[in-house]
Amino acid sequence: MPLVLAAVLVTQLGGAEALDCGLGEYPAGTECCPMCAAGFRVFKHCTANSSTTCIPCVNDTYTDHPNGLEQCSPCKLCDEGANLVPEVACTHTRNTGCGCPAGFFCSSVGTQDCELCQRYTICFPGSMLKEKGTKTTDNVCEACPPGTFSTADMPYACTPWPKHNEGGPGQGEGGNPSSDYAVATIASVVAIVLLVAAGFACVWQRRKRKGFVPPAVQEPGSGQQGQTLMGNKDNGDQTAVPVQERGAGLEEIRLE
Repeated sequence: MPLVLAAVLVTQLGGAEALDCGLGEYPAGTECCPMCAAGFRVFKHCTANSSTTCIPCVNDTYTDHPNGLEQCSPCKLCDEGANLVPEVACTHTRNTGCGCPAGFFCSSVGTQDCELCQRYTICFPGSMLKEKGTKTTDNVCEACPPGTFSTADMPYACTPWPKHNEGGPGQGEGGNPSSDYAVATIASVVAIVLLVAAGFACVWQRRKRKGFVPPAVQEPGSGQQGQTLMGNKDNGDQTAVPVQERGAGLEEIRLE
């Protein structure tokens, strides 16, 4: 009896190994079951009397081809540390596609999408953009040729220096094109400082003049300023009466 059971088991295993399912089918035990469509997964395998039971993938999972999977694949998360952002959103039938944000290019391309993004090189003043970068290549910068310059970031061409005479481009002493700008800048700063100083001096002089009060003039020998003693005919008393100053002398006012 044990030999018979062993023979039956070997026969079944041999049949399972020799099971050759057709296109759109997958092996499940001794059966070839119909596959689930993309965006679905197997909920229950087929039997001799029933077909495969499929259900949709839930959010943040997917299957992108007909399958016999019992679980949907999780959607990929783009690595922020590698400067990656979702370029193609994940759906039930498609995985996330990662790409680069604005100002970056993909420096490492994987089998499906980008794996690493880097910032574009900036061409600074004194250079120009020779080749503009693409989604997978960086900018190519080149120094300005002799006799030319650039003052802005990412210029597409350099500008010739202005000519002061027919002898050549207007460059500073020693052939340094930046010396002219340095001299002009210093002269402008000195002129501004002198103008500000002159303005402060003018305001100070005006305030000084407004605050000046001349001393009062007093007649020689007049005793107390602005007063004189007047005699009273009736009682013989003398009373100090204010006297108004007119011209160069004092006018006495007698009490009647």
